[in-house]
Amino acid sequence: MTPDPFELIDSPFAEGKIERWRAEAMAGGAMGALQNVYDIVRADASEAAARADAEQAREGLIAHVCDQITELSRRFDALEARLAAAEDARRADVAAREEFEEEPLALALPPDLSEYQARTPPAGIVDVDETHQPSGDLHAIAAKDEPPVADPEDRDDDDNVGDLPPGLADPPEPVPEPRGKVQPQPIAISLNQE
Repeated sequence: MTPDPFELIDSPFAEGKIERWRAEAMAGGAMGALQNVYDIVRADASEAAARADAEQAREGLIAHVCDQITELSRRFDALEARLAAAEDARRADVAAREEFEEEPLALALPPDLSEYQARTPPAGIVDVDETHQPSGDLHAIAAKDEPPVADPEDRDDDDNVGDLPPGLADPPEPVPEPRGKVQPQPIAISLNQE
């Protein structure tokens, strides 16, 4: 059952009583106005959040640029120090070379060396081995003496002793006991045990 639209009711929109339809219309209008206010507040809040995000991004970018400038300055200072050290080393080398070139050369040999040369004059260069004159031609080389090879037909197929190298041959009977000391293998110690 629908209520009577012309019934008089109490309403917060007027002093006293007004018709039901009029109160409902005013309430609907108020809700529309309230929705507009809500939309405006929400738009303002999102705009303020966007401004805060943009400000934070700008501050982050400025901090990043400042960090890069600081790093560049540090690297430049290190490069300048290396360049100054290299220049100092070059100047020291030039000064040492100039000092060395200014020293007079000693033309006289030490007395011991001049006496030795006077006692034993240098001998001329003599070719010690005059028998071998390489000409680049091929020449014969004497054959190597090798042990005779056993003929395969003379061999017994029943006896295979001596066919294997000594390292692969069967061990002699009885097997010899090992001589010397046997050291135990080291035992790993776990560092994770408590």
